[in-house]
Amino acid sequence: MKKIIIALSAITLLAACQKSLIDSEGLYENGIVAFQSNESGEMAAFLETSGPVTFTIASSVKVDKDVTVNFEPVRDTAVLAAFNQAQGTNYWFLPEANVTLNKKNTVIKAGSAVSEPVTADVNIDGFKNGVIYCLPLKITGTSTSQRPVPGEEYAFLVIRGYVYASAANLPGGSYFEMPTTVSDPALSLEVCTMEIRVKANSWASANPFISSVIGVEENFLLRFGDISCDPNQLQLAGQGVSITSKAHFDTGKWYHIAVVADGIKQTCDLYINGELDSSTPMGGKGINLGKVYNSKFAIGMSEKGRYLNGQVSEARVWGRLLSPTELVNGQCSIADPVKEARENKLLGYWKLDAENRGKDLTGNGYDGIAHGSVTYTEANIRCPE
Repeated sequence: MKKIIIALSAITLLAACQKSLIDSEGLYENGIVAFQSNESGEMAAFLETSGPVTFTIASSVKVDKDVTVNFEPVRDTAVLAAFNQAQGTNYWFLPEANVTLNKKNTVIKAGSAVSEPVTADVNIDGFKNGVIYCLPLKITGTSTSQRPVPGEEYAFLVIRGYVYASAANLPGGSYFEMPTTVSDPALSLEVCTMEIRVKANSWASANPFISSVIGVEENFLLRFGDISCDPNQLQLAGQGVSITSKAHFDTGKWYHIAVVADGIKQTCDLYINGELDSSTPMGGKGINLGKVYNSKFAIGMSEKGRYLNGQVSEARVWGRLLSPTELVNGQCSIADPVKEARENKLLGYWKLDAENRGKDLTGNGYDGIAHGSVTYTEANIRCPE
């Protein structure tokens, strides 16, 4: 069994703040307790196989005697729905049949501020690609006067599985073109998010040093390189907006890249692996992916050339602004693209794998036609790397 990667950040509360936490009954005079989680309340784990996930509960002060903390899993749909709404996520309940807690209490030993670990055995059999699963947990009491701060007794055990899939190989001169995008009024947008996973084999070595990734030249195009930047810098080029990444990219490495453009507020942000890289104001001409500039909307090509030499997968266009959390959570797959198209303005989704090839999985009909020598890898590309 491969090692499980856990990302947890401790909650720390300064002793100087404790006076403000003492109510009329003195419930917090000996400190407070909370799950160790990140700022949003998540305790997150990536699972490559079924196996154990551990978490702990912390006290704001070292305890002078053993403190037992009791907790319960929560199956209230309203709790998860409220969390999803607050965080901009779309987590599903972790099915009861897929998780077993080794206990529903833990002990913070005298002289310590962190509890003994609690183990959740998680079975990922039957997990659906693109779905992130969540089990809300709630502290229900302790053996002392210590309590959680009201409203902060919850934490959310979040289970992400690695996704394995094939990807499209685009040797120089190969690309996908989407002919039904031309002049489609649904692609004239005030706001837009465009994202794709990409791995470059090499960079363009001849003027204008451009390796096109996705979009339409002179309108809205994500590309590597230009005469104005290095061949391994990412650039968004379009009417009324141009932005170049601070980051330089490596060949042979997968990246999730995205542009989030708000034509209403006139802002444009460039993201790499869910992290904001660069921002710029944008002009007032809007975004029109149905325009043609020598070439139609395409992946791996623009202006009848400027080809990408690399691999691509998980390409998407949205008619809304995605948050950084949504970019990270959705980078590997989308569980129900038709529902996302109907409810969340997913306009086009191309997995670019051996099964779906250039098909638009939203049902909107923006199918891509492969040109050149497009091939597909085996289904062994792991996301995230």
